[in-house]
Amino acid sequence: MSIKDKKSFPYSFRVRYSEVDAQRIVYNSHYLTFLDVSIFEFFDAIGFDQEKYIKETNNEFHTVKAVVEYKSPATLGDTVEVFTRIKNIGNSSITFQQEIYLLDSNKLIATGEIIWVNTNQAEMKPTRVPDNLRNLLKKYQD
Repeated sequence: MSIKDKKSFPYSFRVRYSEVDAQRIVYNSHYLTFLDVSIFEFFDAIGFDQEKYIKETNNEFHTVKAVVEYKSPATLGDTVEVFTRIKNIGNSSITFQQEIYLLDSNKLIATGEIIWVNTNQAEMKPTRVPDNLRNLLKKYQD
């Protein structure tokens, strides 16, 4: 079942010239950028200010795992839509599940799984995901 059919956050991009190779196909590393930007926009949309959180707590989220599976190419000028939802919230980690589609279609371009770990910057050790963020994320989780 697609995460489009579940509670997920959509964010759209238009593929630009700088993101494609000589065949006018999106270069593989740009999919990670699409996924990362979508997570940032997701956090903004749910009202969690990452910069404020970092300043107030000296904690920051770090990507510890990124998996992308390519299904179909996106090309120059396409508009793609990234759907983001929460797969799991651990003690110190958040696992994001993402799918990229051609806008207004069911054409799956790629899937992704990103894992973040909340880390205290002074100690460089994992720390608990704050309860206020957990509450904001729960409606995007099964």
